[in-house]
Amino acid sequence: MSGLTIVFDYSGTLSLEAVAFAKNDALERQLHLSGLADFGVASPEIFWNSVVNPTWEKGSRSPIGYRRLMVDKISEEWTASRKDTSLAALDKAAGIFVGQYFSHSRIDPLWRPLLRELYNHPLITPVVATDHYAEATEAIKGQFQDMQMQTVSLPAGATGPGGCFFIANSADLGHHKDQEGFWVRVREQTGWTPGDRLLLVDDFGANEVAGDHYGQEARVAARRQRTMELLTKVFAGRVEVMPFILSGDETNRNGEAHLLIGQIAVKIRESLREGVRPHV
Repeated sequence: MSGLTIVFDYSGTLSLEAVAFAKNDALERQLHLSGLADFGVASPEIFWNSVVNPTWEKGSRSPIGYRRLMVDKISEEWTASRKDTSLAALDKAAGIFVGQYFSHSRIDPLWRPLLRELYNHPLITPVVATDHYAEATEAIKGQFQDMQMQTVSLPAGATGPGGCFFIANSADLGHHKDQEGFWVRVREQTGWTPGDRLLLVDDFGANEVAGDHYGQEARVAARRQRTMELLTKVFAGRVEVMPFILSGDETNRNGEAHLLIGQIAVKIRESLREGVRPHV
């Protein structure tokens, strides 16, 4: 029988709150509450253009971490004496900010019934795949632990056990989701076999805020096309994509998300019914 690997994107898909955290008013408030504003990072424009965008490529493909990257970038032109007197305070502010970010990046409750339904299903291999900082892995694992679900983060020492959610984070794998190396690791370590199918649920950055250049429209389209090409190559063509793209209308975000999640659940159940037949 053929199995079904279901890959869920994280920020903007499973976690809608992470997007809300990055909106200008909320972000500016957090910059001040954390103390980062005291070190010159007092506006969303400075945050994106001077801190995040210049360090994203490195931070999302290495174990250095969000907190350390922020500290290094903000203090890179400081004198030695200023580092002696202020680096500890900057590190504390960055730690508060990153902690708040991940506490506001939880899996949306709307997803939880479907995730529970998929967990431990004998024909399903569920994966959370994300381009993110190193700290995200433990944050995501903690949320599944709160739901009494086991996780295995990649790269694992060997093929992971059944009855778990795999977590594939670009910071751990050294590759982004639009790179072949990312998906080769997923294929090799989740027990995928050539008879299996793969379903990707992803917003491709479309639900990210406008200030974050990761979410620019042209990049979204290119990322979606590139990811589909890679998945088709790496997973032998047995691939389907379900975009999770919201309209941006805040007045009905929950209703819209609920409808989309319901459509995805129906699609998964249909795929499972098809997969019950022996694969010829």
